[in-house]
Amino acid sequence: MTPDAGSTPAPQGHSAGSTPGPATFQQLPASGLHLSTVSRRFTRVLPTVHMRGEPSTMDRCRAVSLWRPDAVLSHRSAAYLRGWTTEPTTLDATVPRSARLRPPPWLRLHRRTLDSRLVDEVETLPCTTPAQTILDCLAVLPRAEAELLIDERLKFGLDPASLLRLLERFPGRRGNAELARQVRLAVTRFASEPERALGRALHRIGLYLEMNAAVGPYICDLVDRRSRTIIEVDGREFHSAAGIFSKDRRRQNALVLDRWLVLRYSAFDVLAAPDVIAGEIASVIRRRRESRR
Repeated sequence: MTPDAGSTPAPQGHSAGSTPGPATFQQLPASGLHLSTVSRRFTRVLPTVHMRGEPSTMDRCRAVSLWRPDAVLSHRSAAYLRGWTTEPTTLDATVPRSARLRPPPWLRLHRRTLDSRLVDEVETLPCTTPAQTILDCLAVLPRAEAELLIDERLKFGLDPASLLRLLERFPGRRGNAELARQVRLAVTRFASEPERALGRALHRIGLYLEMNAAVGPYICDLVDRRSRTIIEVDGREFHSAAGIFSKDRRRQNALVLDRWLVLRYSAFDVLAAPDVIAGEIASVIRRRRESRR
């Protein structure tokens, strides 16, 4: 529908009488709505911010920026905006230390001074840079989720040097030591969750192996060339198929005949006790390294 001549243009994303996204009390009258209509028919997302219907997670992110233009979406909010995670039940925003606000249950505010170099923009919304987002998520996510997040991000293109530069640029901050530790323990070449779990367990005891590495014509899950040891993690569904099963036997025979030791573990066992299996692997590898000196 074409607006009447001389009417006030609606804010971007709104048509007269309709607001598909959140808007402030200042914006709503400009879109042709009376404030009494807003009070009766609109959902209050945050103080001074309303919308028609129930807000989505993205609506809530936009509402935070409308409510507090000085807020920066951070932690779980920034990870969600960047497409790193599914929709979180709790959103996070960083606000100035002086802010005295009472957020709703779905929003957690972090009062701190945020250097402008740590602020980026996604979907026109201010949010923390990728490196700062990783650091923040380590503080609020459960350990297993945080480790998966950093492994996936490093696997899919986040430069680990950007994380190390963050530590150098802002030394002494809370969380720096944990971020440095996570960069050291991270697994980036995994092809499955069992491989990632085993790689992490090996890194925790100081053993770093090549992952998904070529040995002759074969790609092997984990490889230690010094001891000529290969570790394979097999999922039952994939490796029990007749063709795959036979191919695995031929491949293992070729590697053994070429004087490689091949250790095979089920994905189930790896996920159940990764540290136990990592200890067994480390013992074998160290013994074989000693014998090959």
